[in-house]
Amino acid sequence: MNSGVWEEVGYAKLWNEWCRTADTVHLSPTDAFCVFYQLKSNPLVFLCQCSCYIAEDQQFQWLEKVFGSLPRRNMKVTVLTCRHVTEYKTSESTCSLPSPFLRALKTQKFKDSACCPLLEQPNIVHDLPAAVLSYCQVWKIPAVLYLCYTDVMKLDLVTVEAFKPVVSSSSLKSLVKNIPESTEILKKLMTTNEIQSNIYT
Repeated sequence: MNSGVWEEVGYAKLWNEWCRTADTVHLSPTDAFCVFYQLKSNPLVFLCQCSCYIAEDQQFQWLEKVFGSLPRRNMKVTVLTCRHVTEYKTSESTCSLPSPFLRALKTQKFKDSACCPLLEQPNIVHDLPAAVLSYCQVWKIPAVLYLCYTDVMKLDLVTVEAFKPVVSSSSLKSLVKNIPESTEILKKLMTTNEIQSNIYT
């Protein structure tokens, strides 16, 4: 996002029991819970980064606002999300699973092959990612959701790198800038996050 090829074009404010903003009128982009970026080389490509829980009764309004402002023709949607591995339902022991690992769900209109196995029943997707995929299914928008099951509570380098097959996929590889030192940059970001979240620091 800091490579200079993306431009911040908007942000959304949100208030619910989990996300509270003291000043919702003069909200700065750094305090926003959903930030929208546009690819400079292709203004039709948008990225939305959400860092807050969006309550069930807010999801429909959020979807209408976001998708209502975009042309649906030739639209393709990719969703990236994470859940803890203990939520993965399988006959095997979750301890024996190679964590993190990816699973995918796609709408009927998404014709490309997913870059990982499809999510098995009876597993389900939750919250806003599920709402986005359902919205795309109803409106016949090609969409794929990639769900990373991880054994950590906070995003770490290993979990982020689990998404590498996704950014190498045919629909996304043209959008990703290949930076040789990307692993080192990610390490620095994760270290900063760990320091900020450490109550003993």
